Amino acid sequence: MRLIILFHFFLCTLVGFNTLQAQDLIRFQQAHQVGYKNNNESIIISPQYDAGSDFKDGIALVVSNHKRGFINAAGEEFIPLKYEDASMFSEGLACVKFAGKYGYINRTGEWVIQPIFENAFSFKEGRARVQKNNLWGYIKQNGELIIPCIYNQAMDFSQGLAAVNLKELYGYIDGDGKTTIPFQYLMAMSFNASNEAIVAKDNVNYRTFVINKNGKILREQEVFDEHRKEMEQEKREQEKR
Repeated sequence: MRLIILFHFFLCTLVGFNTLQAQDLIRFQQAHQVGYKNNNESIIISPQYDAGSDFKDGIALVVSNHKRGFINAAGEEFIPLKYEDASMFSEGLACVKFAGKYGYINRTGEWVIQPIFENAFSFKEGRARVQKNNLWGYIKQNGELIIPCIYNQAMDFSQGLAAVNLKELYGYIDGDGKTTIPFQYLMAMSFNASNEAIVAKDNVNYRTFVINKNGKILREQEVFDEHRKEMEQEKREQEKR
């Protein structure tokens, strides 16, 4: 019994150490290069990358010579730096750009969804927005195009709904592509954890409102500069990529 207890203690300690090691890595810059160190200021990964993300689940996205790939907490490039663009893993997959097209890889670097899209974003709530022929739709994690590419703009799913733009107006759809809130807004943001979203209806005065998931206006909302910039930045980001 004592041996079992000691073994269990050792195992828990080892797992805890490995987890802590991955979580403790802190990004830093030196001579315009990015590296990683632990909480004791010991350098674990020497500064050698042009850019790098924070670690998440023991993985960081790094950039060198305009190519992107992934490293683990030991500094191993377990997914080579060969992608023109890449996002952090989300729901088990990473969105990457290769040879001018976007697709999705798993944590071993294998293609799960082939690079066939003009533009694409990470998975959120089991759906990812993708672009073909300059129009947006959504795919499932098996690559099935669950919502056709018919929208001029599209945002990530949040609280079960996504804001999309059709013929210069925004509305909201569910995960099957059904319109739940009609297309009537000039701008629209994603729903937050309180199931509220900010929408704009007056282009001249930029009148904005808070709505619920039924489309009911709860109150008029003064949009501060950061909110307005967030809404406009989202639109510019999709147009730019």
